[in-house]
Amino acid sequence: MNEIQAVKTAKIEEVKKNSKKGFTLVELVVVIAILAILAAIAIPVVASTIKSSQVSSAKSNAQTVELAIKEAKSAISSGDNSVFANASSGHINVSAVAKAKKIESALDAEYNISGKTYVCAWDSDTAKIYFVDKTAPTTTIDGKTLTGTVTQLKSTSTTDVTTLAENAAVASVPAST
Repeated sequence: MNEIQAVKTAKIEEVKKNSKKGFTLVELVVVIAILAILAAIAIPVVASTIKSSQVSSAKSNAQTVELAIKEAKSAISSGDNSVFANASSGHINVSAVAKAKKIESALDAEYNISGKTYVCAWDSDTAKIYFVDKTAPTTTIDGKTLTGTVTQLKSTSTTDVTTLAENAAVASVPAST
């Protein structure tokens, strides 16, 4: 019995000496190639998802700001001071709207999409808020060139809401980037 046990032990030790630990070069190359293929597929998908989420966020912020300005205009015409302190005076500036509606971050947001920086702006012709390329001399949104006065808005803007609204002709152009 001891002889059989000794032979088994000897064979096990011989297998341990001859066995290599780790991976072969071919196995490592195959794993790296598979990871490279997965990365090549995933990176563009993630990049387009990030871009589309930034565009959606800009549209949402534009709609939020637009509604707040229209609410301020309505408060001015009705003289309702419940939300905006100076509504009965007929003058509310953009910074007061931003503070009352807590939308400073929406007004101050800048989006870097495809190498261009987009900022919040009011178009007097459409009475709409857009996020426009701040370096472009003219802005085209959904095939329509904004021809009115495009005023960049920030949470610190002293532009009067009535000035923004008086110059506007209503049009149904969706908020877009």
